[in-house]
Amino acid sequence: MCLTGYSLVGRTRDPLLEWLDTLDPGVLVVLDPGAIFADLEPALRERVLARTSVWTSNADEARALVGAGDEIDLAQAARAVASLLPEGAVVIVRDGPAGCVVHKRGTTTDVPGYPRKPIDTNGAGDAHTGVLVAEAAQGTDWVTAARRGNAAGAIKVTREGPATAPTRAEIDAFLAAEEGQRP
Repeated sequence: MCLTGYSLVGRTRDPLLEWLDTLDPGVLVVLDPGAIFADLEPALRERVLARTSVWTSNADEARALVGAGDEIDLAQAARAVASLLPEGAVVIVRDGPAGCVVHKRGTTTDVPGYPRKPIDTNGAGDAHTGVLVAEAAQGTDWVTAARRGNAAGAIKVTREGPATAPTRAEIDAFLAAEEGQRP
């Protein structure tokens, strides 16, 4: 299950929270918090974080949650977020063209990005999260899933409009071309 911070405000909040409480403990709950999450009431944040299996956000969202600014890097932000989640949770923190970090079981892995000249960045994070979740559903390890998410974000920013995420075949072709260019 994937939820966003924006679904935790307004009339969707209470039914979502009730449903969240009924989920089997084995259900993977992915939280893409959005900019709004850090500003939610503390009890609500804690309730959602207690059930979060995977946190995936941009750097600003992670830093806002832990009350830090640019003085902490991606790895530090990921570790700080992980300290607020249940044991074994996975934390992914994105930084656009720089890529992301994946923090799992005390280890933080840098996953380089694929910088492109952006046409429209709206929806790049959503493309990353969508690919990440789709890959996880297929059993892909988190670092590989994040790498594919980075590729999806890189492709998306070269397209106009928010709903322009690439297909699996486009990601495969992109990564094959990138691997051919790396020494």
